[in-house]
Amino acid sequence: MDRPAMASVFRMRHAPATVSGVRSTGQGQADPIIRVNSLGDAIRFVANAYPNYDITDVAVTCGDPSIPRLGNLEVKEVWREYGERLTQE
Repeated sequence: MDRPAMASVFRMRHAPATVSGVRSTGQGQADPIIRVNSLGDAIRFVANAYPNYDITDVAVTCGDPSIPRLGNLEVKEVWREYGERLTQE
């Protein structure tokens, strides 16, 4: 993900978002239903999900068509660049 794309994600950090594709790593546990308030919260959740969850197939989506679907690697890149600033005003 290039810097302009990451900057777009940062600007949209307060937009509603969804997280899918998260799997439980526990034996016999159901896959979680993740509820987040914003794109920034979604990115923080996924970035901190290991080792409790398998995020290999994660998808973070936002209602804004200018923000592409974010997979595991993109989330990690954005989190590395912006960190907790994604969840602040």
